[in-house]
Amino acid sequence: MLESFKMAYVILCHKNPEQINMLIDNLTNDSVEFFIHVDQKSGIEADITHRNDIHFVKEPIDVRWGHYSQIECILKCFALIKEHEKFSYIHIISGQDLPLASNEVILDFFKKNQGDEFVKYLQLPNASETWGCYERVSVYYPRFLISRTRRMAAIRMRYIKLVMNAPFLQRRLGVLPKLLYKGSNWMSITGECMEYIMEFTSTSPEYVRFFKNTLCGDEIFFHTIILNSAFKDNVRSEIKRYTDWETGPDFPRTLTIEDYDRITSSGTECFWGRKFDLDIDRTIVQELLDINIKVKTS
Repeated sequence: MLESFKMAYVILCHKNPEQINMLIDNLTNDSVEFFIHVDQKSGIEADITHRNDIHFVKEPIDVRWGHYSQIECILKCFALIKEHEKFSYIHIISGQDLPLASNEVILDFFKKNQGDEFVKYLQLPNASETWGCYERVSVYYPRFLISRTRRMAAIRMRYIKLVMNAPFLQRRLGVLPKLLYKGSNWMSITGECMEYIMEFTSTSPEYVRFFKNTLCGDEIFFHTIILNSAFKDNVRSEIKRYTDWETGPDFPRTLTIEDYDRITSSGTECFWGRKFDLDIDRTIVQELLDINIKVKTS
C-alpha cells in the first residue's frame, strides 16, 4: 500500500490548447499530477499551462494514425512518470476528453477499488470484432501503407487480402503470447501495472520490435501484456469512459450539445467522456465543465 494516494493523468494531445487547459484546470487536485505528450507536429506546447504538477515529454514524437507511434507516445509518458514519484493509478486520456464527475468522486472510487485494473478487453479472435486481430499482426505493414486517405486504404485492403490468402507471406507470431487481447488504449491502471509494462518492454525488445510494423497495434500491445500477466486476475473489463462508437458520422462521434442528456444520464458509470472539440461545439464543453464547477463550489 502506498503511503499516500496519488493519481497521474497521461494526456495525449495535438490540438486546441485552450480546451486542454480547461481539462487540466478541471482535473487539478492536490492528489493529481499530469504527464503530457504533445504531438511533435502540433506546435501547441507553449500555449498549454506550465506549472510544477504538469510534466511534458521532452522529446515528443510525430504521432500518426495506426502507427507504432501511438504506442511509443504512451511508453514515453510512462517513462516520464517513473522519473517522478510513485502513483496509485495512471489514467490515459486524450486532450479531447472531459471529466464527467468531480475529482472527489473519481478519487474516492479509485481509493475504494485500489488494486483493480480498469482495462476493457476482448480475447482474440472474437466474433464481435468487425475484423480480427490477425490482420493487424500477421501482415507486415510498411509505414507508407498506414494512412487514413481513401486511396491508401483501398491499396492497403488489397495488400491485406493478398497476404492473408497466402500463409507463406504472413509474419511468424512466435514472439507474441499465444493469447492475444484487444481493447481501448484509454484505460486506468495501477502504478504497479505500469511498472510491469515498462519492465516487460525493456526485457522483451523482440515484442516491441514486432509491433513497429503492425496496424493499430496500440489496441493490442498493452492489453496482451497485461492479460498475460499476474495482473489479469485484477482486471475489470470496463474503463469508466463515455464514448459513442455507434451514431457517427465520425467514429468515435464528436460529442455536441445534442448528446448532453445521454452523457449526463451515464451517471457514475462514466468519469470521463470523449471526444469533444471547441471548434465544433463550445456549448457542450462549457456545460459539462460548469457542472463540475458547481460541485466544487457547493
